[in-house]
Amino acid sequence: MSMDQDGWSAGPAQSGEVGSDSTTEHVGFLERLWQSITGILIGLALVAATIWGIFWNEGRAIGTTRALNEGSGVTVTVPPTRVDPANEGKLVHVSGDLRSGGRLTDSDFQITTDAVRLVRKVEMYQWKEEQRTETRSNAGGSQTRTTTYEYTRVWSDRPIDSSRFRRPGGHENPAMPVTGRSQTAPNATIGAFRAESRVVGLFGSSAERRLEVTDAQLRAFQARFGSQARLADGNVYVGYDAGSPAVGDVRISYTVLPEGPVTVVAKQVAQGFGPYQASNGRDVFLGETGTKAAQELYAHAHESNRILTWVLRLVALIVMWIGFNLVLRPFVVLADVIPLFGSAMAAGAGIVALALTLVVALPTFAIAWFWHRPVMSIALIAAGVAGAYGLKLLGERRRAAAPPAGGQVVGGPMAGPQPAGWPAEAAPAGYPAQPGYPPQTAYAQQPGYPPQPGHPPQGWPQPAPPQQQGGFLNVPPGLRPGQGG
Repeated sequence: MSMDQDGWSAGPAQSGEVGSDSTTEHVGFLERLWQSITGILIGLALVAATIWGIFWNEGRAIGTTRALNEGSGVTVTVPPTRVDPANEGKLVHVSGDLRSGGRLTDSDFQITTDAVRLVRKVEMYQWKEEQRTETRSNAGGSQTRTTTYEYTRVWSDRPIDSSRFRRPGGHENPAMPVTGRSQTAPNATIGAFRAESRVVGLFGSSAERRLEVTDAQLRAFQARFGSQARLADGNVYVGYDAGSPAVGDVRISYTVLPEGPVTVVAKQVAQGFGPYQASNGRDVFLGETGTKAAQELYAHAHESNRILTWVLRLVALIVMWIGFNLVLRPFVVLADVIPLFGSAMAAGAGIVALALTLVVALPTFAIAWFWHRPVMSIALIAAGVAGAYGLKLLGERRRAAAPPAGGQVVGGPMAGPQPAGWPAEAAPAGYPAQPGYPPQTAYAQQPGYPPQPGHPPQGWPQPAPPQQQGGFLNVPPGLRPGQGG
C-alpha cells in the first residue's frame, strides 16, 4: 500500500477498506478549557432532558398499561362474516381471512401478485465514508487530534451523497437508477370488514414473505437496464459480476404480505376499523397474523411495552452519565496539564459521573412512579414498613426464646432459687457435696420430684454401690473417706 503527499493511501480494488485519508490538528490548552466549560451547559441540558424523559417514559408506560387493561375489559369478540351496526364505536376482536380484493402490480417492471402488500427493495453498491478520531495529550494541557477518514464499499438502500466526503475524488457515487417502494391493496378485507392501509400496517415486515422473480418477468428489467440485468438467487442483479460487485451495481428484491388469517383488536368504525381511544387518551389498536385470542394480543402488547420501557430507561441512564461527564470535563482538562494525571482524572470522573447518575436517576424513577401512580406507591411503601416491623418483632421473639449464657436451660427442673431450708453443702448419699442441692431426705420430700428416697436428681449419673476391698469401702471418685453411705 502506497501513500501520497496528502496522506492518501491507495488500497485494494475489492470491497472493504480501500483507503484512508487523515488530518491532524493541534488544540491548545485554553481552547480545550473553553470547550469543556461550554460543555458544562450541554451536560446540564442533557441531565435536565433526561429527568424530563424519565417522567415521560414512566407516564407513557403506565398510560399504555392502563389503556390495555381497560381495553381488555371491554373487548367484544365478533364474527368476521357480518358487520353488526350495534357494535359501532365498540372495541371489537375479529379473526378472519385477510384478502387483497385485487392484484397488486409494480408498474415499473410488471411484477404482479395477489398479495395484500408488495414491497420493492433496491440497493446500490456505493462508497461510504467513516471517520475515526484519536487524541494524544501533550505536556502543558494541549492535545493533538488525528482524524482518519476511511472509505469502504457497501450495499445501501439509500443514496449516499459522495459530494460531502472529505476526499470525493475517486469516491463518486452515481445516482440510483430506481428506488424502493411499497404499495398496499386498496380494497383489502378481513371477512366482511374493510382493511384500510392503517389496518394492514399493523402486520409488520416480519409477516412478509419473499417473492422470487421469474425468467419471464426478467424481460421488463432487461428492457430498462439492458443485458446487465440478470437473475441471482431469485432477485434481479444489474451489473457484470454478482460475485465481485462494482460501485453502481444494483440489486432488486421483492417481499409481499400474503393473504391469510389475521386477528385485529380495534374500534369498529362503519365497515372497517380504527384506533380505540381509552379514557386516558391512549390508543388501543392491535393486529397480528394468524387466528389468536384477544388476550394473546394484549399479552404481546404488554410485553412490547415492558421491553420499550426498559430500553428507554437504559438510554436515559447512559445519556445522564454522558451529561455528568461533560459537567466534570473541566477538571479533566486542568489535570491534563500532566498527561498521567489527566488519564487518572478522566477515569475518576467517569466513576463520579456514574455515582451521580445513580444518585439522581434512581430517585427520579421513584418520584416519577409516585407521581403517576400515587395510590399504588403509598400501598407499596406501607407494605414495606409493615414487613420491616414484622421482621423486627420476629427477631425480638427469637432472642427472648434463646437459652441464656452459661448453658443453663431456662425453665428446667433446677432453675431459680432453691427452697428455704435446703443446706447449701448437702448432697445425696454417695455424691460429693454440691452447692445448691438439698440433702437426700429433703430432696425426696420436695414437691415436683419423684418420691424416691436415696435417688439423686434426674440427669445425675447413678452411683456405683460401695464395695468392700480389703477392709475398705470402694469410695466413688471425688469422695473423701468417711463421706457418703
